[in-house]
Amino acid sequence: MEESAGQSNDEWFAAHVMELVEKYPNQWVAISGGSVICSSASKWGAKSAAKRASGGQDFSLYFVEPSMLQMGSARAKPSPQEPTK
Repeated sequence: MEESAGQSNDEWFAAHVMELVEKYPNQWVAISGGSVICSSASKWGAKSAAKRASGGQDFSLYFVEPSMLQMGSARAKPSPQEPTK
């Protein structure tokens, strides 16, 4: 999962949701600067580890639900009005 300059943590999470579901199902992940900086089964554990790993940089916490895989699959398909490449 590559770092993407200019993307917010929310945008990066949405763009990589399929990869995250495969790698971190049912876990909390902390994202900063376009990468996962830590993960944990508990929100408290992820927040605590992210504070240490972030080096003072802003980070965002997300819970990765396996059902997000279906959302990501739907997002990956072009809508009927969009031309395919």
